[in-house]
Amino acid sequence: MRKVKIALIAMSAIIIVVVLGFPFASVAYALCSGSACNGTDPLATGCSAGAATVRQKWPYGNPGPLKVELRFSDTCNTFWARSWNYSGLYYYINATLKNWYWYQRYSPPSDSTYSAQRYGSSGFQACGDFSTSPITWPVTSPSWKCTSTY
Repeated sequence: MRKVKIALIAMSAIIIVVVLGFPFASVAYALCSGSACNGTDPLATGCSAGAATVRQKWPYGNPGPLKVELRFSDTCNTFWARSWNYSGLYYYINATLKNWYWYQRYSPPSDSTYSAQRYGSSGFQACGDFSTSPITWPVTSPSWKCTSTY
């Protein structure tokens, strides 16, 4: 009986080592791609894993209280806006993917918010702003609050 237990423990250990060593064990897979991602959360879908900032803007100076980024996922082929609160205080921050989606929330210092994502290959722009009051509309102007178009 003791030999059987030892054999089972050894086999279990070998299986765990093999599974953890499998090259795809830690790869995160996206839950959508292309137009199926339209209007979805880039973090919840896995599209944010490995995403890149393709455009950025410091609307109030660099460095300043707000940084706006246009993000792109090569995995999902989607874009979204992300805004960072670098003010050192709590503010409402808005992230707008111009002409598509926007989101605002009350943000602590050094935190971000982001819009929903949109499928496409070009023509996207991120805009954002911060305020002591809720920003209940998309930020699309003035242009100095937006990144250049990608």
